[in-house]
Amino acid sequence: MFSGLIPFNSELGLDRGCEVRDVEYVKNLLESEYETEREHERPYPSLDTVVHEQEFSFEDGVVAGEVPFGSENRDGHQYLSFKSGDKSIYTHRFIVSYALGKWMPRECDVDHINHNPTDNRPSNLRIVTPRDNAGNRRKALLSELVDLDAVKEKQRDPSPAVVVVTDPEPHPKVLTSSGLNSEVRYTGETKPADHAGPYGGMWYKTNLESWHLLFEPPAELRR
Repeated sequence: MFSGLIPFNSELGLDRGCEVRDVEYVKNLLESEYETEREHERPYPSLDTVVHEQEFSFEDGVVAGEVPFGSENRDGHQYLSFKSGDKSIYTHRFIVSYALGKWMPRECDVDHINHNPTDNRPSNLRIVTPRDNAGNRRKALLSELVDLDAVKEKQRDPSPAVVVVTDPEPHPKVLTSSGLNSEVRYTGETKPADHAGPYGGMWYKTNLESWHLLFEPPAELRR
């Protein structure tokens, strides 16, 4: 009976059916809620913040300022990391997370296909899950999870920054003589202008509780 799975290839040592199931398993994991760091670890900064503040080449898997982290793999190669604020971030986890658009699950590992942890090109990386109930570790190439070419293009030609345009401040209202006559009224209350100079003058109170110095009575009071 046909199982619907691609048969085991003894020459390559691959069970393509298992690989397909592994990719779907990892995709489902990435769509679920998961922790990105353990309780005792410093939290990650926003991925967008790191992307905008850090110089890096996604295609080459290189981040400016990356240094050997100290730990070595079985072949003696050291993993690379860089600093973002007070957080040390593995280059390979950042490259994977940039491709995914979010920080990858803390419980998952990143496997370097050529066993060289300094080679963080996205085509050399795959996500490896912890052992599940069946005792398996599910593996999925990063290229099987996202369109790497599209991600490379996104970094080469990022979306233009959104410019927020606000309405300009309204110009202060300048009262013309006609506007003054239509908005300001004189109450008829006056007081002497003791220091008006040789031309005399009088203070006239307005309906706005202000006083205007005039050298002759306003027209409305001469009626």
